[in-house]
Amino acid sequence: LAVGLQGYSTLNDVYWNQIMAASLVVSVPVVAGFLLLQRYLVAGLTAGAVK
Repeated sequence: LAVGLQGYSTLNDVYWNQIMAASLVVSVPVVAGFLLLQRYLVAGLTAGAVK
């Protein structure tokens, strides 16, 4: 992903608007997946902490 974002940067110019838009598109599915799986993650962590 970082390699793809590097394509928006040239030697003389950096396209911040395109970099930020691509970063948002990449991060939204990750955050959505975390929110959907959060209860299983917390349950697994608490079950592993209690003997």
